[in-house]
Amino acid sequence: MPAPLINPAEACNSMNILLTGPAGLFLEGVAALLRDVVPDAHVTVRNSLERSGPEADKPDCIVLDGDSLREPGSELDTAREHARLTPVIVLVDRARRQQVEELIVAGMAGCVEKSASADVLFGAVRIALAGGVYLPRPLLAMDSDADDTRAARKAEQSNGNLHLTARQIEVLALLARGRSNKVIARELDVAEATVKTHLTTIFKALNVSSRGEASAAAARIAKVRDTQASVALNGHVPIGRLLANMDARHFRANEVLFRKGDPSGALFYVEKGTVELREFGIELGAGTVLGEIGLFSPEHRRTCTAVCRSVCEMRVVSAADAVRLYYQEPEFALHLLQLIVRRLQADSLRHG
Repeated sequence: MPAPLINPAEACNSMNILLTGPAGLFLEGVAALLRDVVPDAHVTVRNSLERSGPEADKPDCIVLDGDSLREPGSELDTAREHARLTPVIVLVDRARRQQVEELIVAGMAGCVEKSASADVLFGAVRIALAGGVYLPRPLLAMDSDADDTRAARKAEQSNGNLHLTARQIEVLALLARGRSNKVIARELDVAEATVKTHLTTIFKALNVSSRGEASAAAARIAKVRDTQASVALNGHVPIGRLLANMDARHFRANEVLFRKGDPSGALFYVEKGTVELREFGIELGAGTVLGEIGLFSPEHRRTCTAVCRSVCEMRVVSAADAVRLYYQEPEFALHLLQLIVRRLQADSLRHG
């Protein structure tokens, strides 16, 4: 389990909670309960999630009314994007295994039944802030061992006779990473209708009826694991899309991003322009990441000076967000490891 990015004991003193869902007495009641249980918490109430917002307004946790996910124009895709960086707790009428599995696969940090007490809700929030996942007690009381056995049996049967094309394996690998149909279509550059067709075939081949069951089966299928590893190892990770919700900033030509020896608190993804690493005489263009070595080094200090050679557009990823992504997106973690190794090897050759 990831190390806590926020100390739950300290979170009680300065917690920012975003509560979203259809306007009405229920939402107002939940907001009042949260404020009562956590007197120092700042609770913001909105009717819907936004795609992005100012970094200063970023909440520590999002509590989402599950009813909004069942309406036309569902907010699930937006919730997925927020869940990459911020724990999202979904309030549900009743804990149904299939629904909860699909929400957890989509990246949610937990589900709480609406009949639960305020203490249960706050307990779920604390678990989410500590990097864990909260599951409703009624769901935990079910015979999960039997479900796991059935999923394992389906996967074992599929392993020996999995009649899926290479493209369908790619679709299944992305589904197992919690991607929506829309995101899968974008990453594979195909129509969303094509993704739906592939999923129909995949569900039949795996003998499953939900995305959660398909993901559980996929985790045990060697072809899927190999595809996920191959994508990351071959540098095909869509870093730009993974960082699309990060803080976008504009930099002038000749502006210094950071100097050698400075404290390191963020890494940068170049969308447009060119950046020079002064001490190494290296120029980095669009599609590259920089600042990662200082961010993950024990001293957290910059190892060189970075200057914009031209006007630049970048995504700025804070240390906390980078660590959260590292744990939640294995492909991103492997990409960073490869990047750090390549740059350390290049530095060793220059000084060899």
